[in-house]
Amino acid sequence: MDSESGLSYTISGVTNNAVQIGEVHGDFHFHAVASTTFPAPRQLPPDVPGFINQEAHLSRLSAWLRPSAQRAPLVQVIAGVGGVGKTSLVTHWAHQVRDRFPDGDLFVDLHGYHPDRVVSAGAALSAMLRALNVADDRIPTTVDAMSGLYRSLLHERRVLVFLDNASSVEQVRPLLPGSPNCRVVITSRSQLGGLVVRNGAHCMPLDVLSHEHATSLLRRVIGDRAVAEPGAVDQLAGYCGYLPLALHIAAEQLVTRPGARVSDLVAELADERERLDVLATPGDESSAVRAVFALSYGALPAAAARAYRLLGLFAGQDIGLLTAAALLGLGAGQTRRVLAELTSVHLLTEKDNQRYQLHDLLRLHAAERAEIDEPADERSAALSRLMTWYTHATRAAVHEIIPFFSQIPVELAQTETPVPDFPDRAAALAWSDLELPNLTAGIRQAAALGDHQQVWRLAVLMFGILLVRRPHADWLATHEAGLVSARACGEIAAQAWLLTSVAIAERELRDPERALGHVEQALELWRADGTRWGVAWALRDTAATHHQLGRHAEAIAMFEQALAMHRADGDTWGEATALAGLTKAHLGNGELDTALAESRRALHIRREHEDSRNIGQALNDVGRVHLAMRDFHQAIECAEQGLDLLVATDYWHGQAISHELLGDALNGAGRREEALARWRMAAGLYESLGDPHANEVLARLSG
Repeated sequence: MDSESGLSYTISGVTNNAVQIGEVHGDFHFHAVASTTFPAPRQLPPDVPGFINQEAHLSRLSAWLRPSAQRAPLVQVIAGVGGVGKTSLVTHWAHQVRDRFPDGDLFVDLHGYHPDRVVSAGAALSAMLRALNVADDRIPTTVDAMSGLYRSLLHERRVLVFLDNASSVEQVRPLLPGSPNCRVVITSRSQLGGLVVRNGAHCMPLDVLSHEHATSLLRRVIGDRAVAEPGAVDQLAGYCGYLPLALHIAAEQLVTRPGARVSDLVAELADERERLDVLATPGDESSAVRAVFALSYGALPAAAARAYRLLGLFAGQDIGLLTAAALLGLGAGQTRRVLAELTSVHLLTEKDNQRYQLHDLLRLHAAERAEIDEPADERSAALSRLMTWYTHATRAAVHEIIPFFSQIPVELAQTETPVPDFPDRAAALAWSDLELPNLTAGIRQAAALGDHQQVWRLAVLMFGILLVRRPHADWLATHEAGLVSARACGEIAAQAWLLTSVAIAERELRDPERALGHVEQALELWRADGTRWGVAWALRDTAATHHQLGRHAEAIAMFEQALAMHRADGDTWGEATALAGLTKAHLGNGELDTALAESRRALHIRREHEDSRNIGQALNDVGRVHLAMRDFHQAIECAEQGLDLLVATDYWHGQAISHELLGDALNGAGRREEALARWRMAAGLYESLGDPHANEVLARLSG
């Protein structure tokens, strides 16, 4: 005690040497708070039984400790969504390397996302100081002082510090030792970017299990029943989203129900509305999938929580930045920031090209929260903004994909979100390929909600994408829904358009009778609507259906009617299309010279339009006539030229036709091996498009 100042000087901690600087009055009291004989703390949780090996992550963690990794960061953050197995991974690894830390291991569950049980940095430090044999009355009262004492105690010691379930940088930064001999592993649903920037930490993201590891876990826990139903095990893993927590819950349910089959549980999980209810362990609601997700959701700022809910309404697979902006009703910059908040806590995954995706179970949880927390009018407005934006973006893309095709008037509501700028056809096709599943899902969702105006508009506008890409299942699904909606709204032109379009898909699926019924209905509607080019279009497709049925004379008569209308209207694009149909019909009728003249005239018009995709198609038509004339050299030359253009324009269906034609011409020329290779390529393309014509091409391989 200093008699003048009344101060007492006390040093707490491990002290080997004390250095006096200047003259000191009063007494020093040295407290040996960490006895060298006190056992090293060993606080790791029990190892995880039956851990499904995450080889890559375990190897990276172990490599972190090697002597050669002297410049390795002292802190590793294992980040991932709740239930992904972060704690299990680190616990299992820590037990494997425990002998490398002779001075002990410290563990604190920080409960970072629990609404009531979050462990502050001060509380965590107090617990760890006690584990290091500091008496309660010697523990400082401020976080800074506790952190300083903690670092002093760990100086020159080799201790592993495991900080589980952290939620923020502020929660863990005071818990970092200063000793280069110590290592710290932190698990978090957040990436804790501040530790990376200021403390040199490394962040290792942890994703869901692979299909192989997920099914292996299920087989190991379930046993013989899993072996007996391998298909059901695959489905069960998929319904669990390959999330370790969900997989364990599902497997444990079967263990406690010895009379149940795997397929019984799969049937319970099949209903998305019930899935989160099923993925819970009776008597342990805190470990249910819903409860784990709820902790992350509850910790979100208001704007991020709203975005999470509205993303749960999105029916598609993954969502682009501008699409999300339309859904959320925000600008692109605001949307980017709020999505970054969600990705930082692993409630959302960012993929390539600024595209984002919710894990399947998170999507169900987000949709559930939207139903509970988001007013009905806000949900409706969000989906309306989304569909309106999709109609604008689809129209812009289709304008680049088939610029010469006529279009019925489609009045669209305004969108506040910018539509993508498609500099060329390739960019429009790339966007369409990404968005096609979402467009189809959006139509289904809007149809279920009774939003008929949005349904028929988007279905009509999608035609160009469907025509070029030929996804027949999507084509039929969107147009069937579109027809129901167009009829509900009394939209005659839309009905005619959709019936004409769907008949093309049905014809390609080798269902000409059904196609004929639809296109004949369309023809009546076009006439009732007074749309002359629509009448000509329906005539062409009625003719094409007759041609497929082998009624070549009827086909020729109807194609000629359409041709006359196009010429009278000065519609050279329609003229070329009618000539292409006449080429096929005359070819089927054995009138080769007429077919050749028509195909050449169509090719000339396509070249005048500089329409590369249709030039490629026209070259295929000319080549097919030369093949029928047994002029194999000319047929090969036309098909090769056509293929080059169709590859350049990324038109898969046309490429399949070119390869098939090349195979036929090469075979006719006696070049069998080259022909087989071309037929294989054609069959592969047809199969990828779901076109049954693939079977006819495959038959030639064994012929």
